[in-house]
Amino acid sequence: MAEHKKILVIDDDPFILEAVGSLLQKAGYRVATASNTMGAGYLLRDFAPDLVVLDIMLPGSFSGDQACATLRDLSPGIRIVFYSGIDQAQLRRLAEQNHADAWLNKGGRVSELIQIIDGLLGVQR
Repeated sequence: MAEHKKILVIDDDPFILEAVGSLLQKAGYRVATASNTMGAGYLLRDFAPDLVVLDIMLPGSFSGDQACATLRDLSPGIRIVFYSGIDQAQLRRLAEQNHADAWLNKGGRVSELIQIIDGLLGVQR
């Protein structure tokens, strides 16, 4: 059931955090958000998400693709979805190189993001 699954959304755009977070909550997920990888580290420990929706283009010391390996080291069973506005071919390549579980361009439908997450977490609708 979705209500028992927790998702952490990491994005530096407050609009994306609010919109995606709200839609995932409406889909039945428990959601936490972070605007950078530093804040995400604390939430990873305290919130213990099942899945992370991760922007690639993040300010600060770690970009999203660099943070992917660290997230997996800190939480080995976590699922990661790259969610970014960069070129689709580049996003696919980064997802493959960093062993993300899935990827989606921000220009895509949010319903598609929910379908991807449901599939990764085994949620039936």
